[in-house]
Amino acid sequence: AWNIPSIQPYNNCYNYANNQVTNTFAQPGRAHGAMYTQLTCPNVNTAAQSDGLVNSANFSNPLSAGQGWYVALVIWPGTDFHWYRQDNGGCWSHKPGSTAVRNVDNSGNIITDPQYCDRGPYTDFCTYMITKKTVVIR
Repeated sequence: AWNIPSIQPYNNCYNYANNQVTNTFAQPGRAHGAMYTQLTCPNVNTAAQSDGLVNSANFSNPLSAGQGWYVALVIWPGTDFHWYRQDNGGCWSHKPGSTAVRNVDNSGNIITDPQYCDRGPYTDFCTYMITKKTVVIR
């Protein structure tokens, strides 16, 4: 559903990671008046927490139904943030900007852990987080 013309160009990686179509190119913290002010791990992480995401040390503990799913935040220092989400099979996928969803990294490899995949210029791995249906983004 994320790669259809009425959704793909209007939703970004944050929308995709949180599985919410808003058609607003959602930004961490914007829905709660706490949008990030710098493109750094701590700043974007805090903004995402204001939306309801919760930090997680890793993604090794399976989450029960209703507990949500794992996402990961990375930063291109001073330029951009990017989000990945863990899929049902355990691998990860992402939606770079207005482009199509994909399950491969910049080298074309399946993403088994966003911390160690080829992320291109997104050199700062920030954190794993847990999101769920009750998270509100805009």
